[in-house]
Amino acid sequence: MFAMQQRALTRPAIPGVLLPYVQYFIALMLCGQAVTVFAVNAAPLNPSASVMANSSKGPAKPVQVQPSNTDNALLSGSTTLHDPLGSAPVLPVELIRLFAQTYSQVKANYVEPVSDERLFNNAMHGLLTGLDPYSDFLDSKSYDSILEFTDGELARTGLVLKQVNDQWRIDKIEPDSPAVEQGLKVGDIITRIDGKSLKTLSANDIEQLLRGTLGSRALLSVSAPGQHSREVRILRRLQDINPVNIEVKNGMAILQVHAFQSQTGKQIQDALDPIYKAGNLQGIVLDLRDNPGGLLATAVEVADYFLDNGLIVYTRGRGEPEQRYQALSDERYPHIPMVVLINKYSASASEVLAGALQDHKRAVVMGQQSYGKGSVQKLWPIEGGRAIKLTVARYYTPNGRMFEGHGIEPDISLPVPITDGPDTVVDAALTELAKINLNIKPGTPVPSPTQPSPDRSLTGRPKPNNALTPTMPSTMSMPPLSSLPESLE
Repeated sequence: MFAMQQRALTRPAIPGVLLPYVQYFIALMLCGQAVTVFAVNAAPLNPSASVMANSSKGPAKPVQVQPSNTDNALLSGSTTLHDPLGSAPVLPVELIRLFAQTYSQVKANYVEPVSDERLFNNAMHGLLTGLDPYSDFLDSKSYDSILEFTDGELARTGLVLKQVNDQWRIDKIEPDSPAVEQGLKVGDIITRIDGKSLKTLSANDIEQLLRGTLGSRALLSVSAPGQHSREVRILRRLQDINPVNIEVKNGMAILQVHAFQSQTGKQIQDALDPIYKAGNLQGIVLDLRDNPGGLLATAVEVADYFLDNGLIVYTRGRGEPEQRYQALSDERYPHIPMVVLINKYSASASEVLAGALQDHKRAVVMGQQSYGKGSVQKLWPIEGGRAIKLTVARYYTPNGRMFEGHGIEPDISLPVPITDGPDTVVDAALTELAKINLNIKPGTPVPSPTQPSPDRSLTGRPKPNNALTPTMPSTMSMPPLSSLPESLE
């Protein structure tokens, strides 16, 4: 039952102590338009126009809000606030008052004292996470983690979690990871990480708890059906330091790409060039399974190795100019038959690459439907080492397919291989390559679909720090490891 109190219904004034915070909240709303608001008695935001994972802290042109106007608008019952330059949306002051009233009640009556910082962090998280799985308010640790991902410095436990019936269960354990060494199993329930309950945490929060400083240990509370809960300490260490692995079987290169980081393109070249130049490369299996994404620039670079012209990917958003990324250089590995492998954890930049090669009929895509993370996030760094991550556009394949929420459908669907059994998906890919080699003559170009001639004035290449992400897609609401900074990470 709820305790009810009879009180006169009056329009609450915003308490003086709350005014700076409410103004800061308004500034947060405005920052979605990439502008800075200096509100009265409130610390200014410092958003930049940098895309996801851009560490540039350069401020955008500020919009000055005069103290008297702001004070009067907030305190006199005015119904709207307007950005003087007309670039930001109208602010509903009555709803801001409602927020202030709610805040006052929580602050005064919650069962235990709550700090202003905690309440407003919660409010800002809610403002962004309620939009989609990828928009978020990042604390300094989460922001640093995103920037760290693009540099390839990931200290991880090797666990992939998934929420099942309000419980976070181990969905996958990466081979040779610290989690394997501690005897954890798929299906085990994780209730706490470093003493923090997972019940109210987001997927991104949990991902950040699993990752950490190289050499540190994560304390996990683990339970299994029919067993008592136990605590396990798992070492965080770097895995997949080289995100590219290659194995060659009878002229067929099986190329595993675990993430799209800054050096991934060069590592692919280093792996394939010697075999290709020696004339021994008969086919390529590009294995993108479990690849959570990474840098858009790298995904476009790798697509360019296998395409000699045409569109690779383009973006479209409400307030963002359309950007088109096109193959501009000669194909590095022409006429080599290809198969691309994907699964439910292939996300973001992986889907850009798979979708481009599929639309151009440059490769046969095999496996399972991919994750479906095809949205563009921008980062606005703000004070205190924090940042705002906001979805601003979506990605489309060359043929106009939006894969956000849908994923990439394989040309040939295959069942998931049995754990600890032979990799039947790779075996099927090698069989498909053998069929392709029997049906095409050496030197015959692989046909590409007819593409609209892109306007080269709009054609661009992503800057090296662009990321498409991901969240990491991560372990839960996103695929493992996320990419975040992508950002596609």
